[in-house]
Amino acid sequence: MPDLLGRDGQIKLLPASVYDSFSRQGLCLWCHHHARYGLPTTELVAWLHEKIAGRRAIEIGSGAGDLAFHLGIPATDNRMQEWPEVAVWYKLMGQPVIRYADFVQGLDALSAIATHQPEVVVASWVTEWIDPNKPVTRRGGNIHGVKEDEIVASGRTYILIGNIKVHGAKKIMAQPHQEHALPFLRSRATYPELDRVWIWNG
Repeated sequence: MPDLLGRDGQIKLLPASVYDSFSRQGLCLWCHHHARYGLPTTELVAWLHEKIAGRRAIEIGSGAGDLAFHLGIPATDNRMQEWPEVAVWYKLMGQPVIRYADFVQGLDALSAIATHQPEVVVASWVTEWIDPNKPVTRRGGNIHGVKEDEIVASGRTYILIGNIKVHGAKKIMAQPHQEHALPFLRSRATYPELDRVWIWNG
């Protein structure tokens, strides 16, 4: 695997075909080592620009900030993997933690929306919020996750990039939305053919 990071520490913006030239195992191992899930591609960034259509936009749950960096929009994240108790948990799992870029603002999703007042909210591979006072009925959420139902209820356009196997059971999937199976989505998913983009209030 070549080094996919630029001098700024962000993933280089590359066509999907470049990722396809690497071995799948090598790419997944690189993503694991660098705590990346979804990969920005030239085609995805162009497609998102079309969907944003010049409106005010932010990214929530930005992680290292790659996608927001290439979209030229504010990057926000609660930066929970810097919290000592979370960092220890990740270490015990053998999972590298995210190295947040300096420009990633330390704001949870709803605080970021209140601060920036965007018309479009972009998210990639984010975890949904689970109410700690209710029984857990599905996988994939936690108490520090994103309250996506509130974003959708606000009437803002919400664009979520992820994978059916990982995100397909989210509560917001019960609400009207668009689903896009795009040929240029790339990720470290076990089932990359299930990568999708979903849009609410689009």
